[in-house]
Amino acid sequence: MEFDGNDDAPKPPPNAARIVPHFPLFWLLIPQILAFAFCANAPWFSEIPVSRWLFAGTLFLFFSVAASAGEHLFSNGKKAPLFVGAWKICFPIAAFFIFCVWWNFRAPPLEDWTGKSPREIEIEFRIEKMFASAGKNFGGLARTEKISGEGVDVLAGTRIRFSVPKKLFENTEDVPAEGAVLRAYGVISGVEETEFLKGEFLDYLKRERVSAIFSRTESAKLLPRGDSFFFRWCTNAKADLRQNLITISAGSAWHERAGRVLGAMLLGDRSLLLPEQKTNFLLTGTMHIFAVSGLHVSILAAGALALLRAFRVPRLPAWLVAIGALWVYTQIVGAPPSAMRAWAMLVFLFLGTVFGRGRMAFHGLICSAFFALLAEPTVLNDTGFRLSYLVVAAILLYGIPLAEVAGNAVDTERWLPRQVVSLPQKMFAKVRDSVVSGTCISMAAFLAGTPIVTAMFGICSFVSLAANVVLIPLVSLAAWLGAGALVLACFPWCGEMLGKLLFNVAAFPLAVIDFGTEIFSKIPGVAELSFPHYAFGIAGSLLLFALFFFGEILPQLRERPVLRFVLPPLTLAVFLLIFAY
Repeated sequence: MEFDGNDDAPKPPPNAARIVPHFPLFWLLIPQILAFAFCANAPWFSEIPVSRWLFAGTLFLFFSVAASAGEHLFSNGKKAPLFVGAWKICFPIAAFFIFCVWWNFRAPPLEDWTGKSPREIEIEFRIEKMFASAGKNFGGLARTEKISGEGVDVLAGTRIRFSVPKKLFENTEDVPAEGAVLRAYGVISGVEETEFLKGEFLDYLKRERVSAIFSRTESAKLLPRGDSFFFRWCTNAKADLRQNLITISAGSAWHERAGRVLGAMLLGDRSLLLPEQKTNFLLTGTMHIFAVSGLHVSILAAGALALLRAFRVPRLPAWLVAIGALWVYTQIVGAPPSAMRAWAMLVFLFLGTVFGRGRMAFHGLICSAFFALLAEPTVLNDTGFRLSYLVVAAILLYGIPLAEVAGNAVDTERWLPRQVVSLPQKMFAKVRDSVVSGTCISMAAFLAGTPIVTAMFGICSFVSLAANVVLIPLVSLAAWLGAGALVLACFPWCGEMLGKLLFNVAAFPLAVIDFGTEIFSKIPGVAELSFPHYAFGIAGSLLLFALFFFGEILPQLRERPVLRFVLPPLTLAVFLLIFAY
């Protein structure tokens, strides 16, 4: 038993805080993912009657129940490998067939609009994903909520690609953000290969289950997200926050640039960014800080919990207040799918903490993914969904354990009595631990996301690892200070003055982020790489996830840190060397 010089109590064994290597729901999540991936990519799936899938699932479920009953009735307290093996084989197969039935119920085959003549329609759609708004138009992917026109009723509830001219809005810079609802009049047409729509982008639209294209927009109006008082309040609150941001960031040019970064970061409105800012963030692999997702929710949750605990609010009420406040925040920014997924992850993490499973964050991640797919099976095809869960899983299974090992390796003060450690040494240790932890977590995110990002955008930014290590801690500080400045600016009388004062403090990390990305973007390290097919990117990320997962549950890897932490980056390098070109 080891003893810590900074504490009189003995240290626990090295693996005492490890994630418990039993994930019952994980073995149900696997057939769920396989079933949804099969249904989305097998064109002949819709030709098989649903009743046959249901019969096959029921039959194998019966076999698995019978095998489980046989294990308990005939094992006599001993292992029954025949019954156990039959149960382990039949139950996943039954789950696969049942999830295929669920896919058909939640995501029926799309209406084939190929070859149909374009027609004029009036449509209301909710924006789910925005593309770069270059030129005179802005566009993205959306889900239709209401649609009227000749023979277009089958498109209600499906996803479309849209393009809307900016001139239809009073301020051409106010591009609607994700989650906004538009009512427009224009032309709907099928997804067909043209000179403007072909190759990889056409394949991307098919993967995203886009049924038609809405264009030639003659009129467009931004609608409130609902008729209730709460939704109207959220719409007004976002407009007020944006106006307050403009007010408190007015002044010098670098203050205005910092305000644009803060607005894009907290409000999820990338249209605030200048063109050169967008380019710098894209080249350095830091554009993800403007998608309201897990990074934002975790940062704001940590800040809210720290603030509440500073006022000595008990743990349970503090968690409830933080979760409630963050739910309101996601609604204000438009409830984009990435933000709602991140909020759901936080809820499952909270439930694990309440039930004494605070170290079981990976279990919460599995539950979140399982129920997210159960509610919306087609989200499996969403790149943001894949990246979110793969990156978070990599951080939990690889980044945090690596940070623990690396932190212990460089922690020279732990052998010294606490009273002999000077204040400068303590400050240096905190900075060092922050750098080590940030590097390890950024490396995990880089490893998990690189194959998909390379397949999606055709670039592999090796400089993004260094940029994220340096800038992400500043993002946390800027988000806390910026959120506080915006909240203070909402108060009457002296709120504007206090908000401006706090924004002046937040402007320093925001300026470092802004000009730091400009510096990093000029460093050689962005390689133009691509795969023969998009599936190679998914396969590469899943391969790395398997290494992270088995590195946690297999003693042969978990007890050999060098092998466990060197194997994933080596595998990624070999994978890119063989398949990327």
